[in-house]
Amino acid sequence: MILLHTSDWHIGMPVGNSNYREDQLFFVSELVRVIREEHADAVLVAGDVYDSGKVSGEAIDTWNRAATAVCLECGIPMIVIAGNHDSPDRLASCSELLKKSRLYIYGRLKNPVEPVELEGGRVAVWPLPFFQADAVRARWPEAGGETMTQTQAAAIVLDSIRERTGAYERNIVLAHALVSNAELSDSDRSARIGGASAIPASVFDGFDYVALGHIHKPQRMNSRVRYSGSPMAYSFGAEERQEKGFVLLNTESGAQRFVPIRQLHPHRTVEASYGEILSGQKELERCWLNLAVTDRPAGPELSSEMRERFPYLTFLRGRSAETGEMTGEMTGEELMKMSDTDILKQFLAETGNSMTPTERQLAWFERIMLEAEREERQ
Repeated sequence: MILLHTSDWHIGMPVGNSNYREDQLFFVSELVRVIREEHADAVLVAGDVYDSGKVSGEAIDTWNRAATAVCLECGIPMIVIAGNHDSPDRLASCSELLKKSRLYIYGRLKNPVEPVELEGGRVAVWPLPFFQADAVRARWPEAGGETMTQTQAAAIVLDSIRERTGAYERNIVLAHALVSNAELSDSDRSARIGGASAIPASVFDGFDYVALGHIHKPQRMNSRVRYSGSPMAYSFGAEERQEKGFVLLNTESGAQRFVPIRQLHPHRTVEASYGEILSGQKELERCWLNLAVTDRPAGPELSSEMRERFPYLTFLRGRSAETGEMTGEMTGEELMKMSDTDILKQFLAETGNSMTPTERQLAWFERIMLEAEREERQ
């Protein structure tokens, strides 16, 4: 049978003043397309369905659409585990009821770990939601060890599974974990501070395939242990250049194949002059943008213009007229602290006007502003 391995959807993740809902609905449509084109028999979701335990109604709707598309429209089972970003109890609510639709959701680690049997009982998928060592101490009290490491905890759980793998022809582990030497992206924010909880890939020895989630870059940890990566980029920099998609596993032959998918709005970092950026507007206006304008400050005028031209602009920097350094957008608080004269100078710099107002012109401008304020108060 063909299993589709995916992970780290992060539904509901914010971006700037918006979120990725449009893009996430698009990768759900890509998921359905790949299922149908590749004749996938089941989907494995290796955690971080949501970006946060506090789930919005909009995010729940996106997840409902995905689950309905896979289990009802495509008519295949989907096995889901909670990641460290998920609320395990919320994600797994009504899990017993949902099994009737072949949607298998596992929020917390259990002892014993019960497999989901596929292909008439020939293939076993062992679900391991995200867990810490204290959860293993609580569920395997006979193991003891107040100073149990994450590697020791993982070994205890996996050894308990190995004792029962002989009943099946193929044994697949579905896990959300940080494996040593995994290559991280900027969006792997929790993994960067969780290095102490990394486990070696060798703890998974003996299984036919390990479908991992947690790290956003698709990568192999060894021939049978693999991260599918996130189905879309969630940061700029190195992740912009990563190919995103799903992993297909043939349980009969053991063959693995990465299937790239299209991105609705690619991430792009652009550092160029104002004129160069406008000349590439058509290409950039449908990208999530990290934009650096090298010849103008990132004040209110430039910010307003760029956000109107580029609806998916996420970050904007510009060159300070005073220091020559690249700085971010001016905040509303910073703008409120500026005098009318400073705002005029900023406006001239942003609009590419090389004119430097004389003292006489500035005095005239200030007098006009005072008269306008008096008229406004009357």
